[in-house]
Amino acid sequence: MAPGPLDGFDFWYSKGKFLKITNMLWTEERSVTLIQLGDLMQILCAENSPVTFAGISILLEVEGYQNIAWALNYAQIKEKLASKPHDLLISELRFEDAELLDVAEELHKVWPGLKILVYTHQDNPTYLARASANHVFDFVLKSSSTSNLLRSVAESKTGSVPEESLLSKSTQFLTSLVQPANPNTAHLTKRENQILTHLALGLSNREISNVLSISLETVKEHVQNVLRKLKANDRTEAAVWALRKGVPTLNLV
Repeated sequence: MAPGPLDGFDFWYSKGKFLKITNMLWTEERSVTLIQLGDLMQILCAENSPVTFAGISILLEVEGYQNIAWALNYAQIKEKLASKPHDLLISELRFEDAELLDVAEELHKVWPGLKILVYTHQDNPTYLARASANHVFDFVLKSSSTSNLLRSVAESKTGSVPEESLLSKSTQFLTSLVQPANPNTAHLTKRENQILTHLALGLSNREISNVLSISLETVKEHVQNVLRKLKANDRTEAAVWALRKGVPTLNLV
C-alpha cells in the first residue's frame, strides 16, 4: 500500500505501520502502537500554565497522540473525566484548589481505569514517596529529558512502569528493609526501622499502609513503638532523629 497522509498529522500510513518524516527520511514511530485510527489514547493534561500545556501537547502530537484535553485545576479535572473517559492523566502536583496526591485516592476510586502520571518541577523526595504510596503510575521530572515523559506515556498503554523510572526506584526503596542507624542505640526492629524511613519522608499512616500492604492498625502500633523507643514526642522529632543518625533516605539522582 502506498504511503498516504493522516489527516491533520505529519504522519503517513504504510504497510500496516504509522510512519513519520524525520530529516526527510522514513522512520518507524515506535512509541505509536496504534493499529487503526480509532485506537487512540484519551489523554488529559492538568497544567496551570498554558505555555507548558502547549509544549506538552505539541510533544505528544508529534509522537502521534491525538486526543489531548486540558484542565487548569482539580475542578476541571473532575469535569473532564466525568464528561468523557480518559486513559491517562498527566498532571502537575499543585493546583489552586487541591494537591494531586491528596486527591489521587478519590480519582482512583471514581475512575479506576485511569492512570496518573505526575509531570512536575518538584524534585522533593517526599513527593516521590507519596506518589508511590498513592498508586501513581509514574513520576517524571520536567527537568529531565522529554524522552522520559514519552516513554512513560507509551508504557501506560501496557500498564508496566519503566524499570529505570523514579517511581520504580521509589517503590523498591520503600518496600525494602534499609540499614538501621549506626549504632542502633534505639534498638528498633527491622520493620520499625523501615517505618522510621517512611516517617522521615513525611508519609501518613494510610500511605505507609498502602506501601507495605499492612493494616492501618498495624502501622499505628509500629509508629507508636518507634516514637517510644526514640523518646520522640511526635513524627517530626522522629524524622529529625533519623536525619541526624544518617538513616538512609530516598534519592532522586
